[in-house]
Amino acid sequence: MGVTTQFFDNSLRILEQAELPSTIFTTTSMKIRSHFFVIMLFVLSFSVNTHAQQSLRESYIEEYAQLSVSEMNRSGIPASITLAQGILESGNGQSELARKSNNHFGIKCHSDWKGAKVYHDDDAKGECFRKYNKPQHSFEDHTDFLTRGSRYAFLFELDPGDYKSWARGLKKAGYATAPDYADRLIKIIEDEMLYRFDDPGSSTPSLTGGKGPVLDKKGRPVTNARERFVLRRVQNEGTRVAFVRFQKGDRLEYIADSLHLPAAALLQFNDWTHEVIVAEGERVYVDEKKGRGATKTTVVRVGETMHDISQREQMKLAKLYKFNDFPVGYQPMVGDEIRLRPVSLIKRVQRK
Repeated sequence: MGVTTQFFDNSLRILEQAELPSTIFTTTSMKIRSHFFVIMLFVLSFSVNTHAQQSLRESYIEEYAQLSVSEMNRSGIPASITLAQGILESGNGQSELARKSNNHFGIKCHSDWKGAKVYHDDDAKGECFRKYNKPQHSFEDHTDFLTRGSRYAFLFELDPGDYKSWARGLKKAGYATAPDYADRLIKIIEDEMLYRFDDPGSSTPSLTGGKGPVLDKKGRPVTNARERFVLRRVQNEGTRVAFVRFQKGDRLEYIADSLHLPAAALLQFNDWTHEVIVAEGERVYVDEKKGRGATKTTVVRVGETMHDISQREQMKLAKLYKFNDFPVGYQPMVGDEIRLRPVSLIKRVQRK
């Protein structure tokens, strides 16, 4: 500003020393002053706006860093990608869709959406977008949207630390229509060093640019969780009820938390009590088991209990007791035939 003003004053001084008619000098001086102030106002406005946008972006990163890392731990989606998409799609959290509907990723309703909706002009007029109660639900749904969408499946074969391939993969899969979408994501990640969140357990630049652990808005270290990639361990194919295999180091609380379920729900789904000790390799159902078996009967195997059979056949233990007229707690013998479906009305009448 000081150099520019000095240049302007020197220019006027040269004009004053030149032998020009006073009317020309006055007109020229006024034009120069007018143009100068217009330029300075533009520069000042641009500078203020740029600073404001940068401040908003820094606040956004501080606010949602830990949430992005938690979602990375749950699914394997790089935290840098989640943050960059949130920044880009929501305009640093200032878009109308983000402010009024807590939708930070521009995810549209699609046919399978059962939640709240809002209508907003995008590629077409009045398109349906998902609406959330709070931003956290938007981040969680973004993870679920990518992990459950078949067109994004190839992304999870990529290195979670390879944000460039993830950015290009999202564009290839059709997440956004903008031709430079991947380049814009990469630029945001590199400008803001968001890649540091992809490995927050190591010594990385903090949000203020210094050395040490990455901190969130409240000054707490952003850390990896133990429930790493549990969401990707859920098996849905070739099974009647989704489940994960219990691994060494797992805890039911971690599995439940990573799937946004209360631990009590996992106990209920699996007919367990709080004293249960889950063996490595055992199935942990993450949804309710069925009310009947896939076949009419099964035979008790060596060492099996009624609970073992209910887990193997993916059906509720209470139903298994009911269909076989067993008192709760009864254990059958090896080789016994166990009904997995209710007795037909005709057979019930014949019994009587």
